[in-house]
Amino acid sequence: MDPDAFDAAAGTALLLLMPAAVLFAAAALRRLGVPRWSWALFLLGIGGVLVLLHLDGHTRYELDGPYPDTIVGWGFGQFVGFEFGRIGVAVNAVAAAVWIATRRTGYHERLPERETGLLVAAYGMMAVATALPATWWAVGLGVLPLFVELPVVLAGAAFLTASLTLRWRRHRGIPEDELPSIMTTWPADAVVAVALSGALATGPLFAGSGLPDASLLSRPGSATSSAPARTPEPEWPGPTPVTSTELAAAAVEDGTRTLLDDTIRWAGPLDDLSSPTPARAASPPVVLTEERCDGEGRRWTGTLVLPTVRPQDLAPRVLAGWESAGYATVDRAMGTDLVMPLRADAAVERMRLGGGPDGVHVAVESFCVGG
Repeated sequence: MDPDAFDAAAGTALLLLMPAAVLFAAAALRRLGVPRWSWALFLLGIGGVLVLLHLDGHTRYELDGPYPDTIVGWGFGQFVGFEFGRIGVAVNAVAAAVWIATRRTGYHERLPERETGLLVAAYGMMAVATALPATWWAVGLGVLPLFVELPVVLAGAAFLTASLTLRWRRHRGIPEDELPSIMTTWPADAVVAVALSGALATGPLFAGSGLPDASLLSRPGSATSSAPARTPEPEWPGPTPVTSTELAAAAVEDGTRTLLDDTIRWAGPLDDLSSPTPARAASPPVVLTEERCDGEGRRWTGTLVLPTVRPQDLAPRVLAGWESAGYATVDRAMGTDLVMPLRADAAVERMRLGGGPDGVHVAVESFCVGG
């Protein structure tokens, strides 16, 4: 059984069902009408159960195989359920005995012998059903199977249903003025108790039974799918660009200027964003700035702003033109494409293409050359 499911089922059985078994046993004795002195024997029996639970108090189920170091304290449900479940057994037993011993004789709906027998059988079966999971756990069998617990719960529900059916038929035959004038919470409390306890006793068992199996734990880093493993993407996802040019300084300057002129041509018609109606905008001027680099070297940079109302159409046209000139997109981040050359006769080392509220932005930077 999966260790997490085992822990949840064991915790429920120990924390909730053990104390509930005491209440069902007390309810059966109350309906039988046993003498008040016999409740001392009831408490004595519960005390014996607590002694047995105390002797078994150091028993905990461990995983039957190696498990990841990250799984720490997986048996917390067993610990909490057992420690607080024993307290619940003692509290419920004392509360039931004190209530019976101190209550005054008052209204209590008396049932015929057949109905009483069926009701006592229902409470008795539910006492067994709620005590059985903890007993199964205590003797070393782990979580009991569903096919063992479910018939006991169904038998208890069937006895209760039969008793309530006889009661309903009996009330139908009694004149209205002879019906009990003082109503109690019974049988609603019995129906709720049986239904809730039955759900708690059987619900966790749908996850499995038996002892915890460490092999069912998910292992970090282990494959959980039969699909082929994905090949990790390279650190630089684009094509490998060239890092130098064979052109001289004058050719690099001319090539950079020409690329900016071609960029405007590839972009196509531009829009006058300041016009309230659609209108064409003039092409921006090409201006190069000379910069010093690597001591005695020089490079040329330039920028363009291409105004457009449809940057999603203009940018692909520019990228297509750059690709035809021997450049390729090698990276993309924050909405900006980084374009670099693939041939040694290129003039521009890197170009960036991005967007803004005033259109598409282009920035170019040539190779650093001497002379």
